[in-house]
Amino acid sequence: MDTSIAVLEEKYITFKIYDYLLALPVNSVFKVTTCPPDFSQTLQNSKLAQMGQRTVMLINLYSYLDPNYNRNQQNDNNGRFLIISQGQNAEFYGILADTPPSMLSISDTSIQPVPQSFHSIGLPTWVSKIAIIEQKGTPTTILMLDINQNFSNKALDMAPNYR
Repeated sequence: MDTSIAVLEEKYITFKIYDYLLALPVNSVFKVTTCPPDFSQTLQNSKLAQMGQRTVMLINLYSYLDPNYNRNQQNDNNGRFLIISQGQNAEFYGILADTPPSMLSISDTSIQPVPQSFHSIGLPTWVSKIAIIEQKGTPTTILMLDINQNFSNKALDMAPNYR
């Protein structure tokens, strides 16, 4: 008799911003592309960008993850890659990332909801869950983003950080 419990794994696109590892469910990612330097600078200084027939709203995660962030600072690595995610209402969100994103399978047993108290100490409200996984023998925390639950509902709350 087999008493093992099936562990479900889902695929995520993971990317790093500063020292944080973030993840989006692969089914919410529309496209990942390299970002030309001039376009990267345009995206860093605006909230919306036109990409072909689509309007993409830039989610500037740098300003949320670094309290000393200055959008005017020059950083050659800032925004080498653009992750475009699509929300349930067909909105497109662009996230600039320093390094190439990768795909990672994460088991559902590694994922836990973020306690509300974590938000009171500065964890952004758009982090819906966290995953703790072993990488090279070391526990690694991944901040899980949910485009449908957080970015689309919190977009107006983020606008002040683009001053």
